[in-house]
Amino acid sequence: MPMRRLALLTIAFPLAAFNQPLPLEGIAHVGFRAANMEKTHAYYTGVLGLRRESQRPGGAAFYKVNDEQSIEIEPGLKPEEDVRLTHIALQTTNGAATRRLLRSRGINVKGPLSVVAPEGTRIDFVEYPRHAGEAKGPATSQISDHLQHVGVIVAREKLDPVVRFYRDVLGCEEIWRYEPKPGDLRLIKFRLPGKRHDIIELMIHSDGLNRDRIGSMHHINFEVADIHAAHRFVRARDPELPAGLRPRVNAEDIWSFNLLDPDGSRIEVQDLTKIPMASIHEETFQGRRAWVLSNGAIRVSVLAGGGHIAEVRLLSGDPKKTVNPMRVPHYPTIEPQEYDPARHDALYGNDPHRWLSSGYMGHLLCFPIYGPPSAEEAKAGLGNHGEAAIVEWRKIGVEETTDGVTLRYGADLPKTQYRVERAITVPRGMRVVRVQEWVENLAPFDRPINWMQHATFGPPFVEPGKTVLDGSATRGKVGEDAAGTGSLQSNSEVAWPHGVAADGSAADLRVFQAKAHSGSYTALRLDPKRAEQFFTLYHPDYRVLIGYTFPSEGNWWLADWQENRRATVLPWDGKVVARGLEFGSSPFAEGLRKSVERGSLFGAPAYRWIGGKQRLGTEFSIFLEEIPEGFRGVQDVRTEFGVPILTKR
Repeated sequence: MPMRRLALLTIAFPLAAFNQPLPLEGIAHVGFRAANMEKTHAYYTGVLGLRRESQRPGGAAFYKVNDEQSIEIEPGLKPEEDVRLTHIALQTTNGAATRRLLRSRGINVKGPLSVVAPEGTRIDFVEYPRHAGEAKGPATSQISDHLQHVGVIVAREKLDPVVRFYRDVLGCEEIWRYEPKPGDLRLIKFRLPGKRHDIIELMIHSDGLNRDRIGSMHHINFEVADIHAAHRFVRARDPELPAGLRPRVNAEDIWSFNLLDPDGSRIEVQDLTKIPMASIHEETFQGRRAWVLSNGAIRVSVLAGGGHIAEVRLLSGDPKKTVNPMRVPHYPTIEPQEYDPARHDALYGNDPHRWLSSGYMGHLLCFPIYGPPSAEEAKAGLGNHGEAAIVEWRKIGVEETTDGVTLRYGADLPKTQYRVERAITVPRGMRVVRVQEWVENLAPFDRPINWMQHATFGPPFVEPGKTVLDGSATRGKVGEDAAGTGSLQSNSEVAWPHGVAADGSAADLRVFQAKAHSGSYTALRLDPKRAEQFFTLYHPDYRVLIGYTFPSEGNWWLADWQENRRATVLPWDGKVVARGLEFGSSPFAEGLRKSVERGSLFGAPAYRWIGGKQRLGTEFSIFLEEIPEGFRGVQDVRTEFGVPILTKR
């Protein structure tokens, strides 16, 4: 960028007090020396996406960040040289006034407008021509358009004069200190005068320095609006980045990650939004004992009775965003392990579904049965969807770290001789819930099992004719409709998302079928070519979408169950509106025996095996996304470094 360069002069002490601030706008550029200009050019343009604005023949090159900021790279770094930072340039709006004010503070500036700070950093002051603000702006595809701070190295014994210089001479404001333990001050942030609020960081050391440490401390920082988008940006451009490089919440409670340029100079990338700590509390949800996990962005309520995930909602002041998509029954529920037929049959009926109905809310685990029990199983006291959803789950432990909070809880299934366990993690700063789940066979012999996740969504988020499903399904089959009250043609095969309505007309399977007092069940074969499957659900009148991702292994099926006030038995009473998305081992909720007898459908298993004394595991993630008005759905979802990436329709 065009500028008047004003070069080196050292400062003199003592410093005088000042009243008038220097007319500064912030950082103009930061200079480094490079060993190989060709490699450095490839990195700053190819990986960071910065445009080379100018280069003197055989000399320094400027890489533009925005109309007023750039990175200066000059050649000549020798193998034995450890220091790569050459200087910092600050933008002034009035060079003459800056010179006058510096002299009034004891800085004897006779020649070009430049000083050397007490720690040894050369600081130039540059003033842009008046037309500089008319430039075209940053490139459209670059990692950032704000060079937010630069780090300088300060020996601990020189800290006092350095602090006085940046505070009293330059007029910086101290805004943060990092002192992990008393007496171990590592960093001081000074905010420069000016509209951009740029920062100089004092990187404090008291022991020896080597090349790597110097490269880390002499660093620059790019501010970004979306840390995960910035991470994807550099990953797509640099295949040699370490596999474990990902954003982390740092000691300042903001997202960041670090890169190294070809000479080992650190480039820090930060999203400056403050990230609250994640927490967990024991509370009640809908009158039920619950563990509530929160990270300031989302709230998740997990019930002890049945282990259900009953609430996953955004924390927002906008009711169109903060709606809980999960089904909460219209009738009161109880802790299912406390079910007493003498007291509760009058409320929940007397069929095998009564235990589940009494406490069922949101996402439940169907294990080791999916669907109704056989006649013999019902006589033995087993109900619909197995034992896991009707026993008490107990807290095993809680882990609260700077990365998030994890609840471990589980239950023993005494009738079926299994043990189930989950670890539910709510990471800091993300709208994601990560669930790990294990089932253990306590018997010494192999057994077939149904293992299904039953995520059930309800009003107001679920509404016939409105709520829309997208997913990685391929083909499927509608369940048998013996009563003739279905919204889709009984036993018909479908090619997702195209189906046949009960009257023979075409049906869009994405949309909750609008037919009143009806229902449907469609078993959908998930795409066998994918390693990860997904589904998403949204209501066009709300500004939030909920989605799930899960591995293909063991999850061959996604069932779409719709209930639109069809069931009249207790406690449903013809009032239930719900849409259940059920994924896992089995196509139909027909019970374990029938699924074994079925064997397979469309070439995929209808059940799975667990070995004697074997422990199996799976995982899935739940995520929330804000969506705009007029949103038309999701074409694809993929997970990158724990972050769901949506491709819109």
